[in-house]
Amino acid sequence: MTTVTVTDTFDHPADQVWPVVSDFGGIHKYMRGLEPAEVQGSGLGQDRVLAMPGGSVVERLTWFDPAALAYSYTIVDGPLPFARYVSTVKLTADGDRTHIEWQGNFEPAGASEEEASKMVNGIYTGGIKGFKKFLAG
Repeated sequence: MTTVTVTDTFDHPADQVWPVVSDFGGIHKYMRGLEPAEVQGSGLGQDRVLAMPGGSVVERLTWFDPAALAYSYTIVDGPLPFARYVSTVKLTADGDRTHIEWQGNFEPAGASEEEASKMVNGIYTGGIKGFKKFLAG
């Protein structure tokens, strides 16, 4: 199992960051180049279908805890080079700032561990950058 963790800090309080980061079906608002997700279902178990080159990726919300400012999702289908992929996003309030930890656990499939890790790191880093840009208005 491979683990990739990206951490960063927002210059905004958690009550401003959480609604953005936890917008599971609205990820396209924050991630550059993504088409709007097709959301199937609601709450736990909902899927977001993301159109990507090579085919759609289906991610399922598996845990959602607003009190803990955290949620997890898994990739259930798609052309990405991962198997048994589970990701957790967790925020930690720190006064007028908020820390984020975005961690993924997976087995590389069809790519080397280094290539798969680099891809996941890029997704998380790009996502956090998009969240920051959105919050900056």
